[in-house]
Amino acid sequence: MKKLILSTAPLMIMSISIYGEGLSESLENIQNSPEFCTVQKNEHQPIEVQSVRGVLGEYDLMEHTNGQLRAGYITFSEDGASRVSAYALGGHYHFDTKRWNGFMLGAEAYTALNLGINQNSLNLNGDFFDEDGKSFILLSQAYLDGKWCNTEIKLGRQALDTPHTDSDDIRMMPNYFEAYTITNTDIDNLTLSAGFIDKMAGWENGINSPDFVDVGETLGTNKIDGIYYASASYEGIKDLSLSLWYYHYSDIADVVYAEAGYSYVLSKNTTFTLGLQYDGSHQTGEALLSKQDAQTYGVSIEAQFEDLGVTVLAAYNQDNGDTGAMGLSLGGGAFFTSMEDQTLDALETAGSAWIIGASYDFEKLGMDDLTFGVAYGSFEAEDTSIYKSREIDAVLEYSFSDKISATAAFASVDFKVTGMKDYDQFRLIANYNF
Repeated sequence: MKKLILSTAPLMIMSISIYGEGLSESLENIQNSPEFCTVQKNEHQPIEVQSVRGVLGEYDLMEHTNGQLRAGYITFSEDGASRVSAYALGGHYHFDTKRWNGFMLGAEAYTALNLGINQNSLNLNGDFFDEDGKSFILLSQAYLDGKWCNTEIKLGRQALDTPHTDSDDIRMMPNYFEAYTITNTDIDNLTLSAGFIDKMAGWENGINSPDFVDVGETLGTNKIDGIYYASASYEGIKDLSLSLWYYHYSDIADVVYAEAGYSYVLSKNTTFTLGLQYDGSHQTGEALLSKQDAQTYGVSIEAQFEDLGVTVLAAYNQDNGDTGAMGLSLGGGAFFTSMEDQTLDALETAGSAWIIGASYDFEKLGMDDLTFGVAYGSFEAEDTSIYKSREIDAVLEYSFSDKISATAAFASVDFKVTGMKDYDQFRLIANYNF
């Protein structure tokens, strides 16, 4: 998803040139010549429909094809319990080889360090570290990429950005996947993709952040034969984007996700974006996670007033299925109403959610690259005695320079149901890109 409130400048891409001379250069020239293939182009820019969680957890591809140092602090307080906090230092280094006959190798090492200075292990927030609250290092990406004309394959450990598998980069390390993907753009304005996802690492894998674990274990069941997906995205109509996704979770569920985004320019400085979505699931095979019957609909309206520096967002989701919104997402999820913490699938039953929010770009006041946003959301089951909550988010983002940026995010969740405890959370993440 496109980021609303923090702009990053282009960064230097560091690569190691590993290539042959003579024959390999000749083959490259043949592959890229007009006689060999015609590169298709989209006539229109894709329309991005955004959620609060999507903006906060956006994975910046440029930042993750270079080096980055990251410092983080997080604190969480629940009524009746001790506050848990953590601070950490980490980062990654990524490199790609030069392409040779269409092929390229990529690798990335990622680390998060528990400095342990004045950090009480009894009140440690574990979101930043491994399962034991300790530092870790891992090979987060290791892949073979092949690109020929309008077709690209990527095999191995990598970052993904699909509706139900994404990086959700709101902790020290985002999510990564062991996957095998193919993308084709032979047809004008149409992008076709397919893939197989086998394992997941990262703060949301449910087992141990630095380990690539079977996606079945991440979902809370036994190992499965992976997740298969296929998609089609069309950009051939001006100001309209259409996408359709199919997922097969082996022995768990079949999932269909559809999204439409439409943009309307009211005036030079005013743009409206409308989003519609549908998400449905049904159990399949051995149904290892029992019955799956999600029927979720969503609508989003965003208004951007550039002359005022103001963006306003409102969204609504309704699920009418027997088992509630689909809870099989690996990452932040696809729902328009997803916030810093609460998402529709947390209800685990039929229900609805709505959010309203606004952000302000302080450039109009002479403070470039500073943005503040607030959002308020409601999450309710059809039977409100089961689940009813309210969430308030506040986010401040600032870019000190092209290389240094920081994000501070606060979330307060208030439950209206007996037995559920209110809590609040604050996190601060600062990045230095090189």
